[in-house]
Amino acid sequence: MNVLLRHASGRSGEAESDIETILTEAATGKRRIWVNSIMFAEMRPSAFVAGRFAALAEFTRYLRSIATFVTPDPNCMLRAARLRDVRWQRPAALRRPDEQPRFLSLLDAIQMSSALWVKETAGVADLEFLAFEDFGADEANEGGWLSLLRLQDYADELPVDSDGLAAVRLPRAEPVLRSNALRQSAEVG
Repeated sequence: MNVLLRHASGRSGEAESDIETILTEAATGKRRIWVNSIMFAEMRPSAFVAGRFAALAEFTRYLRSIATFVTPDPNCMLRAARLRDVRWQRPAALRRPDEQPRFLSLLDAIQMSSALWVKETAGVADLEFLAFEDFGADEANEGGWLSLLRLQDYADELPVDSDGLAAVRLPRAEPVLRSNALRQSAEVG
C-alpha cells in the first residue's frame, strides 16, 4: 500500500522509475500486482496529494485496471490477528536492557497475511512483498517501530511453524529493480 500511495503522490524518490516500470509491466500483462482492497480505506480523499495523478478517482481507476485485489476473508483476518500477537524481538545480545518486544500494526499484519494468502493459497510462488524502509536502523532500534523489510532481525525466539516464520520467509524488498535491493540478513529455521 505505501509503495503505491507514495508513488501516486510523487514521493517515491529514487525508486520512482522502477515503480513505473513495475506498473507498466502490470498494465501490459508482463507482471501481476496483488493489492489488498483495504488500501481503498487508506486513501482518504482529503489526504490525497496530487502528483502522478490529478485526483484520487483517477488513481483508483488506474489501480483497478492493472491490479488484482485481495479482500481478506475471516481466515486471513485471523492470521493477521495471530501475526499481531507475535512478539518480535532482536537477539538478546543486541537488545538494550529496557528494550521491549515489538508488534505488527493492524494494517501491516493484514497486508502480510494477505501476501501470505496469495503466496500459499493462490499459489504465487514467486511473490515478493514490496515496502519502503522509512527509518534507518538506528531510529528503528530506538522505538517500537518494526520494519517489515527487516523482520528477520526481530525473529529471535519465534515459535517453530508459526505465522511469524511464514512472514519472515516471505521475500520482502524495496521496489527497486536494480541489484541494490535490501538483502535479508539472516536465515530463520
